[in-house]
Amino acid sequence: MNDREKCRNCGHTWGVIGTPRAEVLCGPCGRPSPSRRPAHYWHLRRWVGHADVRYRSPEWWDQQTSIADLERAAEYAAQQWPEAS
Repeated sequence: MNDREKCRNCGHTWGVIGTPRAEVLCGPCGRPSPSRRPAHYWHLRRWVGHADVRYRSPEWWDQQTSIADLERAAEYAAQQWPEAS
């Protein structure tokens, strides 16, 4: 049996033992990202990971990054101008 499936996005083909599927994605195309299949991406982000950070929103992560950047900037300023602190 020489049946092949074809990725609907990139056209990559591979052999299959059973009946080939019409609408199928290869591994790289099937992997969700924020720009490709965003609902699946955010579903996985929500359910995969440590319980404490599993349900955090992108806005929360952006805020944490901003706070960390401000803390580093304050430390740098204190090192550069110790008399001002």
